[in-house]
Amino acid sequence: MPSRAFELLWTTASVPKSGQRADENEDACAANPTAGRFAVADGASEGWRSGPWARHLATAFAKAPPDPASYPAWLASTRLEFPNGQPEALSWYAEEKQAQGAFATLLGVAFRESANGGGAAWKAVAVGDSCVFQVRDGAIVTAFPIDSPGRLSNQPPLVSSTGNGPEPDWFAGRAEIGDEFFLLTDGLAEWFLRESVGGRSAVERLNEHLDNPAAAAFRAWIHDLRQSHALRDDDSTAVRVRLEHARRVETPS
Repeated sequence: MPSRAFELLWTTASVPKSGQRADENEDACAANPTAGRFAVADGASEGWRSGPWARHLATAFAKAPPDPASYPAWLASTRLEFPNGQPEALSWYAEEKQAQGAFATLLGVAFRESANGGGAAWKAVAVGDSCVFQVRDGAIVTAFPIDSPGRLSNQPPLVSSTGNGPEPDWFAGRAEIGDEFFLLTDGLAEWFLRESVGGRSAVERLNEHLDNPAAAAFRAWIHDLRQSHALRDDDSTAVRVRLEHARRVETPS
């Protein structure tokens, strides 16, 4: 792959619902920083194996992101590649859930070299209420697909593993060196939007805890937000991507 004028530094953190184990977390993230691709997905608890479906969707985007023209074929292929789980005797209720399929939101972001030089071009696809926020100098310059906490609902559009689903939303933009991108599942996205109103610094608070190398510190912060009712008790996932100048590799003369 040709060298780029920028590099993408990224980090992620995720906390399951209170009282649940890490392997019960139905949020997922996937990254392919070399190719400039990042995704988060949020499995719907009412679906069948929605956590694995969320992981499968995010991984599929990081591997080969679709565009508007290729999305139907991409989704069909992604569905075919989704394992249905180990065969086992199921109750009638479980069989009904299995037939209905799995459901998840999807947010994918892809970066590439800008044709005009300097910075990067980026595009995003979204189904549901997982959001990406482009931040420059501490201020939100882009919020996609939702830009107001009041627009989040308990029934977002979802990608189904079996049947027809909603059309995705698409976005394309430009980024400058130093820009940060936060990919957040719905609970954290709602908190981020609400805390950003009136100049309050959600960016600084989120960065403070993403910069802490101790995973327990992020979990403790999420716990405190939940206890104070500032954050819904839901799986909470954040991915931060930061554009930096590419480091120059010195070659021996």
